[in-house]
Amino acid sequence: MATASIAKSSPAFLRFAGVCGIITAISSLLYAVFFLLVKGSAHDLLPPLLLAVGGLLASAVLTALYGLVRDADPLFALWALALGLLGQLGALIHGVHDLALVLIPAPANAPDLSGLPSQLDPRGLLAFGLTGVSTFILSWLVLRSGALPRGLGYLGCVLGVLLIALFLGNLFTNDPASLFILVPGGLASLIANPAWLLWLGVMLLRQR
Repeated sequence: MATASIAKSSPAFLRFAGVCGIITAISSLLYAVFFLLVKGSAHDLLPPLLLAVGGLLASAVLTALYGLVRDADPLFALWALALGLLGQLGALIHGVHDLALVLIPAPANAPDLSGLPSQLDPRGLLAFGLTGVSTFILSWLVLRSGALPRGLGYLGCVLGVLLIALFLGNLFTNDPASLFILVPGGLASLIANPAWLLWLGVMLLRQR
């Protein structure tokens, strides 16, 4: 069985990815709390830091998940992994960029570009859009492969849709107070993403 062969070939990485999943679940929840509910310096500093850390650690989680579901459809799995790694790299870069702006503010005479889309991750295309597509495909493969609980696959599909909706809300409204951003963003970061990552992390730790 493919799941067993993956677990036997790289048990240390699966355990590492499981720990990364649990840490990323916690960081996602903290990101939502500090971004949505906290004001002041903590609001400015911690969300980009947590976004960067989560992007780095989530890449290990996606790699492990790819290893468990790839036999269900190797090319779809590979495409989803490529999109997911690009999305998490985008989240990492986005977080470090925003953190750098907090730690080293732009000069007073620098032009104000805050209203323009980020050239690194415009409207969250990588961090939300591509990550959402990747999560949906990998979760669909969870359902096809039977390597993990079906509930995890269904939850991942919901998370993928929410992340794509969040990207589209950012793309078409660019208003942080818009319900098209708050609803999918809140549901994803406060509920679906932490739950999916925590569940996935626990399942990875249980692989033998």
